Amino acid sequence: MDWSAWLAIVVPSILGGLLILWVVAGYYHVRYYVLRRHEPETWKCQPKRWLRPEQQREAMWLSSRNLVIGGVLSGTFIYALTEGLLDIPIYFEIADYGLAYTLASTVLLFVLVDGLAYYAHRALHFKPFFRHVHQVHHKFVATSPWVVTAMHPVEFITFQAVTFIPMFFIPLYYLSAIAVFVYILVFNIIDHSGVKLVSRIPWQGPSMFHDDHHAYFHVNFGQCFTLWDRFHGTLRRKGRRYGVDVFGGKGARGGATEDGSDPDEFVKY
Repeated sequence: MDWSAWLAIVVPSILGGLLILWVVAGYYHVRYYVLRRHEPETWKCQPKRWLRPEQQREAMWLSSRNLVIGGVLSGTFIYALTEGLLDIPIYFEIADYGLAYTLASTVLLFVLVDGLAYYAHRALHFKPFFRHVHQVHHKFVATSPWVVTAMHPVEFITFQAVTFIPMFFIPLYYLSAIAVFVYILVFNIIDHSGVKLVSRIPWQGPSMFHDDHHAYFHVNFGQCFTLWDRFHGTLRRKGRRYGVDVFGGKGARGGATEDGSDPDEFVKY
């Protein structure tokens, strides 16, 4: 193994993930949690809930640590690919498959990764997995941008593994894969921001969608799309009761949980 070549790939991979986290999360942290902390009712998903300072520091540490792990794994994956140790259908010239195929396969990758993330996330809400793995992430009931990858390393590696699966079966342009993974990380940070936001991108759900997942636990398992939850009936619904002990994703009968938030009050981004 050429350790210098490995390091030349792994180190930028680690730094890239950390840079995205600290720039995007730092922006939302300063803009809202610092400059507008005095008026949480105007922007915060859960205006009466805040992470304690020690929780915020823990979230920063856990998210950063997991992105270092992710950088090592991704960098090693890329190293194995460039050294011919992996036989997967990644291509490096658009001309190999044409522009139309490249665009279509990029969309397909995005949809597949989002679907796989939904099923992996929902599996982590089975009682044993939730209590021993996923509960680490859910102790941050009030989200903040630093919570994005604040989770058990087993959970983080699980999500990273499912994002790699399509690359073993579908010919993909290497920049398409990078773009999809960067997009997912950026919007996961935004969706964990705890700030009431609605995207101008039509397929991207509002930040309240995932914030409700943290507030009500076993509901709204989707990543970018809400369609998986709509299809399986795990979208948060009016008149259902949710909570840490209400497993299954469909809530229990009785007990309205709507908070009356007006989507028109959300900030467009």
